[in-house]
Amino acid sequence: MRYPIIYLSCILLASLLTNSCITPYDPDLHTAESRIVIEGLISTLPGPQKVRITHSAVYTNATAGTNIGIPGAIVYVTDDLENRIDYTDIGGGNYETYIQGSIGRYYQLHVITPDDKEYTSEPDLLKPVPQIDNIYWEYNREKKEINVYVDLTDAPTPGDGYLWKWQHYEKLTYCKYSELIVQPNGTSSWTQCRECCTDCWDITQCRSCVNIAGDQYTNGNQIKKQLITSVPYSDYTPYYLLIEQRSLTSNAYAFWNSVKAQTSNTGGPFDAAPAPILGNIKNVANSKEKVLGFFGASDIIQRPYWQDRNQIDDTPNPAQPPFCAPASGPPPICYACIEDAGYRTNFQPPGWNR
Repeated sequence: MRYPIIYLSCILLASLLTNSCITPYDPDLHTAESRIVIEGLISTLPGPQKVRITHSAVYTNATAGTNIGIPGAIVYVTDDLENRIDYTDIGGGNYETYIQGSIGRYYQLHVITPDDKEYTSEPDLLKPVPQIDNIYWEYNREKKEINVYVDLTDAPTPGDGYLWKWQHYEKLTYCKYSELIVQPNGTSSWTQCRECCTDCWDITQCRSCVNIAGDQYTNGNQIKKQLITSVPYSDYTPYYLLIEQRSLTSNAYAFWNSVKAQTSNTGGPFDAAPAPILGNIKNVANSKEKVLGFFGASDIIQRPYWQDRNQIDDTPNPAQPPFCAPASGPPPICYACIEDAGYRTNFQPPGWNR
């Protein structure tokens, strides 16, 4: 049986303050029907706030899991005070604005596609998120991993949910590594590694993780030992993480809990049957159209965290370093740090002190 695959990623801002993240929902549907997918988030971070509009490709083996961007739409958000926030089309089905959301406001997305179909989301409340009380770690000797946890104190109001994301930044010496060049005559040689022309960081994050918790059993109490990620014990050097904690309404929590349930299906006999996960967006004129995706509002806090790996009484499992051929001749020209949202940046991450 073929199961739907949900690709989850977080779009990192160009300013690398990791502003509003949306989690693209790219369903691999075993169907000939193309469906619109609308997703977005407005948050308390500086921006850009993003909305993404795509449609799933008609199913073939070649197009499985592929979404095609829809440009040229009119996109705006309104709040419960009748303020309007217009989004700019930046191409490829992506729309953005730099206006921040405010705690306590309800936000509703409006989309008019180029074929004059109108879609709206249900209003979503931007709830405050508590601070992180504590960040700490435990070492897993068997896996040679360091598990990083957080504690937080849940608000006394019922129906609160939380979602966590993380990014690891690694400062680079080389922005381009050696490549094996094969000449037309069959001879081959290694190019030299090129140093970065400016400061540059590679970014690692989990694009398929849905890390959430609700307060069904902890309302008003402390949520303890929430696993954020596992850090590889591959070196004695400190390991940098940017930990993000965001608020979810009960509706947003229910949506991401459904996504999590499907992504964790293993194909066993007792797994729920795969099905398109509908969010909080509808076609204004046609309530029967199945619209995929979710638009939400979140308060987001970020905490930089340095994992000190030299306190562990064990031998690291070293990673294989990239190959750099010995330099010969004049030094190679440096290589630019090419900005690639979510993968590489020349903006220093928050709290970087190395």
